[in-house]
Formats: sequence, C-alpha cells, structure tokens
Amino acid sequence: MPRFFDSRVALHLKHKVVDEVCRALALAKASRSWCVSRENEPSRAREQGFAMIATLMVVVILGILVTIVLTQAQSPKPSPSSASASQTTTTAPQTIAQAVPPARLAACEADFASVQTAISTYQALNGAAPGSGTAWATSASNGGPFMASWPSGSPSFSISWDGTQLSVFPEKGVASHGSYGTSSPATGCFSPS
Repeated sequence: MPRFFDSRVALHLKHKVVDEVCRALALAKASRSWCVSRENEPSRAREQGFAMIATLMVVVILGILVTIVLTQAQSPKPSPSSASASQTTTTAPQTIAQAVPPARLAACEADFASVQTAISTYQALNGAAPGSGTAWATSASNGGPFMASWPSGSPSFSISWDGTQLSVFPEKGVASHGSYGTSSPATGCFSPS
C-alpha cells in the first residue's frame, strides 16, 4: 500500500461503497436493515470534540467553585453580637510575657486530665473519692496504682488533690479549682508565667 494512502480515504471509500449498495437495495425494494445512514452515526472526531468541551466545562465550573469557597473562607465575618458596623470592640494586645506558650498549656491540660481520670477510676473501683494528697495515686493499695507518678515535672504549675477537689496552682497568677482553668480571666493552666 502506498504511503500517501490515508485512513480517512479508506473510510470515505467504505462509506461510498455502502451508500451505493444501499441505493441499489432501495431500488430493488429489498431489506436495508443492515444499511446505516451516516447522518445518524456521529463521527469519532465529533464525539472527541464533545468530550473535550464537556471536560473543559467541568474544570471551569470546579475552578469557579474553588474560587468562591476560598474567597468566602478568607473574608472576615461580622460577629453576630454586634448590632451595627459602627460599634467596634478592641482587645488589649498581649505581650510576649502575657501569652501562655501552647506547649505549656497542653502539658498542664494533659496532666490535669490524667489525674482526673485516676480519680474517676479510684471512685469506680472503691465507691468513694480518694483521700487528699498524692500517695493514693501511686500506691498498690485499693486497686492501684492509678498513675505511674504524680505529675510534677513543670515549674510553671502544680496540680493538687484535697480529697474533694482537683486544683491547678500556677507559678504566678490565680489558681483554678475543679477545672484546669479559664482563659478569661486567666486562671489555672491559662495563667501567664
């Protein structure tokens, strides 16, 4: 076969032969059920073009949606408590000395939670709260030990159990009783060091 012979030429010739056979059958009034009109048969190029345009439209729509979402996420939202735009609230800026380091806050909260869990476990096993102090948590009596050691590794805070209430005593600031503290006003774990 010569090099210049193109598949499009072959396809054109095939369609021409099929058309001629179909016309002959039509003249002979024979069955043409196997004859397919080319007008009803979409070309491969047309199908590929449609698929490419459909894919392009999907990409454009997704791009628009992502832009909308990112724009909404970055724009500041008005607070529901402010009635009008003329009202403004200000917060005193924190200095480096006032801010609580996140690692220290997380350690304090984790230590408080572990002691609280030990107290709950002691109460579940013994039917009553443990006595004051720290000895009950690490001793083998009454179903223990409930902790390997009492948390006391931080110089910024200490945790204390008085027999009825768990407290956090920061190095500086206000102690919290019954919780690990509050951020406003700063108590317990939230007290600056």
